[in-house]
Amino acid sequence: MVAEQIDERLSGALTNEALAAWAFDRFYDVELGLARFEEGAAARIADVLDALMFSDYEAFRLNEEELRRLAALLRMP
Repeated sequence: MVAEQIDERLSGALTNEALAAWAFDRFYDVELGLARFEEGAAARIADVLDALMFSDYEAFRLNEEELRRLAALLRMP
């Protein structure tokens, strides 16, 4: 699901701000016990969400290459 949101951002369907807000919400849903990360990939997903949830700030903005790298990381077995 996270990789799909990154794909949406890369296609222009989401803004940096929308992706960051979505990532923030997903991260804290897990923190609050409202959702869980995929078994076996929890650390990877948490790291990617952490990178994404502040990407609406210019200092933390991710370029397309970085976004593609994160999506590829999430798709690794």
